[in-house]
Amino acid sequence: MSRHLQPLEDILREILPELEEPILFQNMLQNSDDSYEWKLLQWGLTELVEKFGNKKLPFRIGNHNKRTCVLQHHHWCLSPPAKPIQLTFQEFIDLQETKQNNIWHYCDYKHIKEWLSDNTDIIESFNWLKFGIDKELGKNGMHSTIWIGGKGAHTDCHWDTYGYNLVAQIHGRKQWLLYPPNAPLIPVRLPYEESTVYSRFNIYCLSEEEKDCLLDIPDKPKLITLEPGDVLFVPNGWWHYVESLDKVNVSVNIWGKLKIDSRARVEEALVKLIIAKMGDYNQFPNKLTTYYTTEVECAVERAQEEEQEKQTETVPKIPAKRPKPKPETATELAEEYPYYVKLLPDAKEHEFKEFIEERRKRDKEKYPSEETSASGDYIPNPQYDSFFESLINALCHPEVISKAAKVLLERHY
Repeated sequence: MSRHLQPLEDILREILPELEEPILFQNMLQNSDDSYEWKLLQWGLTELVEKFGNKKLPFRIGNHNKRTCVLQHHHWCLSPPAKPIQLTFQEFIDLQETKQNNIWHYCDYKHIKEWLSDNTDIIESFNWLKFGIDKELGKNGMHSTIWIGGKGAHTDCHWDTYGYNLVAQIHGRKQWLLYPPNAPLIPVRLPYEESTVYSRFNIYCLSEEEKDCLLDIPDKPKLITLEPGDVLFVPNGWWHYVESLDKVNVSVNIWGKLKIDSRARVEEALVKLIIAKMGDYNQFPNKLTTYYTTEVECAVERAQEEEQEKQTETVPKIPAKRPKPKPETATELAEEYPYYVKLLPDAKEHEFKEFIEERRKRDKEKYPSEETSASGDYIPNPQYDSFFESLINALCHPEVISKAAKVLLERHY
């Protein structure tokens, strides 16, 4: 079987922004002798320790107990608040060998250009060009983010408003649970995190009601464990929950650009305006309303400029000789490149139930007498009463914000 990737690279540049279901890439980062192409994948823990050196990175601390058996993004309700600790990579590894089983550490969502901008070895140790990412973004790791965590470290269920996601597993294993965009996982926007819409479901530590709700959702989830060298493609809008399975996990990712990103920035600016001005929310600086309305206006102008650029783009001439039809769906892509592209099957019923029961068990063991609900405001932000939180989530619901952005874009120009 041919392993020539150039045609696939060209196809991915065109098709990934259009794909509507996740796919798994395997063997893409391996040479003909099965060695890894990326130096980042070639390095073991000893080499990674050397490459990271004495650089201190912030690690969030999680306790597998009652007070942290809540959504990570509800960190305000912890008492005392769990503050990140600064660790070198070596110190992080040492902690994983000596820590109690109920403690996890997570250095997540760290932009390499912000935290490792002077580390040329790591920046140049990988690139995304084989996946069709344009050279400006994908020629090295400068525009990527890095995730380092221990067993149990996890990212709460959410979907990303900007771009599509490519995630490469470097060390250890991570388990991913994915749901399609229309799955009823109850979006929430408090606290506000740009480009991230969280679900109210605490999948890491499920209540009985949450467990029942998930099992009743008609949309079939995808459940996959990423191994080193695997690259997962997550389309825009797909819900995903991610949990580290091993003592040391390292992964990197990049968000590819989409034509709808400019529209999404208008929506995010509207959400930020609403949340910042409806209450004394200490996440945002105390600035005048005009500061936030100006952000909305700038996003609208940028979206309009990009729309005008699209309309003036020259339509390419149709070649005299018709080219070979290119795959247009994930299924067609997997059929044409089976060595590299794998479809993600729906989770088998028994596997999904086992996954759910394991996370329900965490809740039962820690506080079996307390009942929580996915549909209610059972983890209130002390800054607001539950009605205020419900009001924010209603006004900032994706469907409401999408409609508001549509009206604004249509009437402003």
